[in-house]
Amino acid sequence: MAAKLLSTGFRHSTLPENYVRPLSDRPRLSQVSQLEDFPLIDISSTDRSRLVQKIHQACARFGFFQVINHGVSKATIDEMVSVAHEFFGMPMDEKMKLYSDDPTKTPRLSTSFNVKEEEVNNWRDYLRLHCYPIDKYVHEWPSNPPSFKEVVSKYSREIRELGLKIEELISESLGLEKDYMKKVLGEQGQHMAVNYYPPCPEPELTYGLPAHTDPNALTILLQDATVCGLQILIDGHWFAVNPRPDAFVINIGDQLQALSNGVYKSVWHRAVTNTENPRLSIASFMCPDNGAVISPAKPLWEAKEEEAKPIYRDYTYAEYYKKFWSRNLDQEHCLENFLND
Repeated sequence: MAAKLLSTGFRHSTLPENYVRPLSDRPRLSQVSQLEDFPLIDISSTDRSRLVQKIHQACARFGFFQVINHGVSKATIDEMVSVAHEFFGMPMDEKMKLYSDDPTKTPRLSTSFNVKEEEVNNWRDYLRLHCYPIDKYVHEWPSNPPSFKEVVSKYSREIRELGLKIEELISESLGLEKDYMKKVLGEQGQHMAVNYYPPCPEPELTYGLPAHTDPNALTILLQDATVCGLQILIDGHWFAVNPRPDAFVINIGDQLQALSNGVYKSVWHRAVTNTENPRLSIASFMCPDNGAVISPAKPLWEAKEEEAKPIYRDYTYAEYYKKFWSRNLDQEHCLENFLND
């Protein structure tokens, strides 16, 4: 099992065969452009209507945006990054206590994406945690490093506040009541993936994570402040999203695309590797309650012309999540399985 993990401290000089992508499915890094007009939104703005308008434009055009003045303290962020690095720097036998290739297990340390299903692996290790309600899950979390539970608890609470605030703004940006998403999504779960991408000997041949969309409602990503790796697909072209130390990257998940009846996009994105430095990213996922029924919001299609109808059929989040994890990450958009006839 230990051979599966990449965070061993060993530097590979060539890429092991099980990570090499077929020629038709490689990053083509020389063809990636920098994203110059990536939306940067100050969510402390007191001009609510302008703020909501900016969020609408970002969600409809990119499915992604950055937020600053977000209310998560710098100290909280710095401590979270530090304890994550500490975790992946621990001895192998300590980390392996948490290893599992069962996607339903919490918490779990694993590698790639879904090692049971994949033919080619991804250059990533990750620690996946359930974070809400904290009291239900904190006892399962790693006991080492010693500060882990305290630091991650604080970070998770501040991130949840931010996520709920952004979902209110997204509701308003669709012309809905500000608590619309909160009501529909139910008592939202919250997951975290602490991603570690070691230096890669041949970044042109593999991915940290291949192109995918997120199955949840909303993702709040803390990028590595010093190493670029996130890329998003816009109009058929890949663009690099450079890290900004004081910002979180927010992206629309599949459930908000469905709820918006396709007005907002859950956009393909991927993580690439580099030869020089390890890269750490921390993704927090706002997830609908398992029993939440996801259905395009009636005000977005009911009042339209007669032939208008919801693009997606009704389904529960549990049904969607099961489907998502039963497939390869880079197959068709999972929402394609839930289109109305």
